[in-house]
Amino acid sequence: MATTLDMYYQNKQQLNAIIAEHKLTMDQLFGYQELLYRISILESCMNFVKTAPVTADVSAMSYHYKIVDALFTCLLQERQFGIPADEKLKKQRATALGNLQTVITSFRKQFQSFAPTTPEAYRDAICRMVNTVLPAWLQYRFTYIPF
Repeated sequence: MATTLDMYYQNKQQLNAIIAEHKLTMDQLFGYQELLYRISILESCMNFVKTAPVTADVSAMSYHYKIVDALFTCLLQERQFGIPADEKLKKQRATALGNLQTVITSFRKQFQSFAPTTPEAYRDAICRMVNTVLPAWLQYRFTYIPF
């Protein structure tokens, strides 16, 4: 089964072919920019999991977590533009943002007192975090630009 990132790569290839023919519409361009943004976030999160330290060294984990948390903080604030919103869509956006904030806040609390029991514990926790945050973030992004 294809992952979301795989599907996004396929969409990017299709749009690149349209761009090469100089036939991309402005609506498609707007979607293409969102596609590139989503790909970059998904790739960053994939790399967070791959680069998570497998160690009991708290300073290494702390430095890595600061990088992860910085990106997740930005996810809550950036790129808040998309299709015009009526009251119903504004409520959907607010709900999706609230869900994303709740997920990120929950993990922040967990990491404030994180004490690894094995060298792999931090990497596993980052993997769980990424796999929980990303669906909430994608749900939020779909309220701005659905595709």
